[in-house]
Amino acid sequence: MRFSAHPERMSAFEKYLKEQGFLHGKCKPHSPWQNGIIERSHRTDNEEFFRLIEFKSSEERKYLLKLWEYEYNFNRRHQGISGKTPMQMYAEYYSIHAFSRSIT
Repeated sequence: MRFSAHPERMSAFEKYLKEQGFLHGKCKPHSPWQNGIIERSHRTDNEEFFRLIEFKSSEERKYLLKLWEYEYNFNRRHQGISGKTPMQMYAEYYSIHAFSRSIT
C-alpha cells in the first residue's frame, strides 16, 4: 500500500493480521541481514528446486512445490540445527503447537 494513492490504508493481509491479534513487523527494503533465515531459505529453494525443474504448468509447479516443502521440513536434515529436521526443532521448542502442524 506504500505506493498507492492512500499509503495510510492497510492491505487485506494487514487487516486480517490485526483482526486476529497478530503483531506484524517488516524488514527494511534491501536489508537481507534483517531476515537472513528467510533469505537462506529462498536461496536453498532456488538452488535445489526451482533451477532444476522446468514446470509444464502452474498446477504442476504448485504440486511439486508442496512435495518439496514437505521433504524440506519433515525429512531433510539440516546442519544448522544439529542434523534435525525443521519439524523436529519446532516440536522441541513449540510442542504444544507441533501436533497441529504435523497432520497438514
